[in-house]
Amino acid sequence: MKTMAVLVVTALVGLQKADSPTNNQTNPKYHAESSAYVIRGKDGPTYVTENRSFRFAEVLGDKGEYEAILLLEETFKNERTEGIEGVRGTGTVKAWTLGPNQERNRRWTFQATANEGEVRDRFFRVTAWGCCDAPTVHTYYNMLTGHKLYVSNSDILEVTGEGEGPMASRYVAFGYGPIGRLSEPPQLQYGTDRTIAQRFSILSSREYYDPPEVFISTDRALEKSLDLRGSPMNFTIVLKYRNNVELRIPVEADAIHPEKAVLPKGYVLRPEKGG
Repeated sequence: MKTMAVLVVTALVGLQKADSPTNNQTNPKYHAESSAYVIRGKDGPTYVTENRSFRFAEVLGDKGEYEAILLLEETFKNERTEGIEGVRGTGTVKAWTLGPNQERNRRWTFQATANEGEVRDRFFRVTAWGCCDAPTVHTYYNMLTGHKLYVSNSDILEVTGEGEGPMASRYVAFGYGPIGRLSEPPQLQYGTDRTIAQRFSILSSREYYDPPEVFISTDRALEKSLDLRGSPMNFTIVLKYRNNVELRIPVEADAIHPEKAVLPKGYVLRPEKGG
């Protein structure tokens, strides 16, 4: 009995040593510094925050397997001047993959007019806050490549179809651009999280402060997402304005068919290049 007790105690001590934090390998540490300050100017004080942060993100490949673990460095600088409406923002996002010894290898970088950002599955979404009558603008970037994709004034809509992994999903986005581009018509976009397959401008007398709600539908019900696994990739994009004006734009066999769209008088669906 005494011999067994000694063996048990020895085993426990060995486990404690193996699990001790002091025995773990220390990998490189990456540091980011945030700051806040006030600029005194002729228009009044400007309050500035520069927030830098890190996060790790596991990103799926096209077939649903984990393709990469990314280290993201996010920097968002926001400025608000007393007496002037709105918060001006700029964002920079950098992504690295980590090597066997945890050394960083730069994968991509993008800069955008934005106040904040977040990971959304295989997208990184940055948001420029709305002000006055200007809409909030969300811009979606692919997490694996850093390529800019969708621009929308609300959450993009997802349709799940046949297939494995992320490439089985399709996305619908609609929106006006940032404040400097509000005179341009809004765009309807359709594609995957890798590329935009089709893009259309919606031409009408509507102004940016009178946007529609965006839905997708296979019948009378208006939805924000659809699961079409086991069915053809056929549905309708519905743009619904507040005065009950509706634009109904069909998707058949995984493609928007503008020639079949039901548009009220005064509305035009114009194809655009670049998807």
